[in-house]
Amino acid sequence: MTWFCSTPLLILDLAFLGRTNLPITCSLIGANAYMIATGFVGAITPKPMNQIWYLVSCGAFVATLYLLLKPYRQQADRHYPHAKQVFRKLLTAHVVLWTLYPVVWILAATGLGVLSQGQETMGYTLLDLASKVGFGFLSLNSLYQLESQKV
Repeated sequence: MTWFCSTPLLILDLAFLGRTNLPITCSLIGANAYMIATGFVGAITPKPMNQIWYLVSCGAFVATLYLLLKPYRQQADRHYPHAKQVFRKLLTAHVVLWTLYPVVWILAATGLGVLSQGQETMGYTLLDLASKVGFGFLSLNSLYQLESQKV
């Protein structure tokens, strides 16, 4: 439930910084919500059917990545042509951190069972701290850089 509420805020933060238009912002939030919902269904569905939901969720994640790396980046570059490095750093951190969530999911008991319950909890907790708190600080720094360049 917390991801369903917190990740749209991260997307809205990115959209604000990149001055993203409403259709792309709504598409990002929709793909993200679908990804979380299908991931949840996969977590509560018995094996091996949960693997199908995992793949569906990963498909929504790929759609989210596409929207960030193609239309979002193009709009940010158009609005801030001299700040491409700022958005490259912001997107790289976002993509790397969010890519680790499905890795934990598949390594946990929901997937291959390689991680213990404690390791899974630790993995998600560390990812949440890095992707929400750490990303928040990074986005504040990005805003500062954008404002200082007066682009």
